[in-house]
Amino acid sequence: MKCLDIGAGYKKFRKDAISIDYNPLCNPDVIHDLNIYPWPFKDNEFDIIYSSHCLEHLDNLEKAIEEIWRIGKPNCLVIIKVPHFSSRIAYVDIEHKHFFSIHSFRNYTPEFAKLRGSKFVFKIEKIKLYYQPRIDKEVIPLWAQKILPLINFFNKLITLVANINIEFCERVWCYWVGGMGEVEFILRVVK
Repeated sequence: MKCLDIGAGYKKFRKDAISIDYNPLCNPDVIHDLNIYPWPFKDNEFDIIYSSHCLEHLDNLEKAIEEIWRIGKPNCLVIIKVPHFSSRIAYVDIEHKHFFSIHSFRNYTPEFAKLRGSKFVFKIEKIKLYYQPRIDKEVIPLWAQKILPLINFFNKLITLVANINIEFCERVWCYWVGGMGEVEFILRVVK
């Protein structure tokens, strides 16, 4: 199973993944500016494509999605994690150019792609909202480290409730809890 980690930064999704990033300090397997197309991979090359908090930084999101489709094999598993539009995480980084909803990939489903005349098609297998991405001990103040288990429990509880009905959560409930931090898409390449 050949795996690509798009914008991996300092930590790969899987040890056997090929990482691509523009920043040589991250020591990626492939150094490449993801805003330059095509990406340096063959058509139908990967079985798994993973991207965590990278797509929101790219200039042309549509072009990036087309590239993911191009380099993914038929039925390639695509896992994308991005900030949810209701979260302050989406707005904290001034380099963020795109914000995401649970419906952000709907235009690429077979029904909508046909209406748009697009050949770039994905099957949406699962969409999950996260209240807050997992907090690592190293990135929080010392006083908060003492209550980290309580914070993580609270995050998991809100995430669990939010995913009972993601439509209701996105339209109403997420504003009551201060926004959802992240949306994860599990997709399959359709060719």
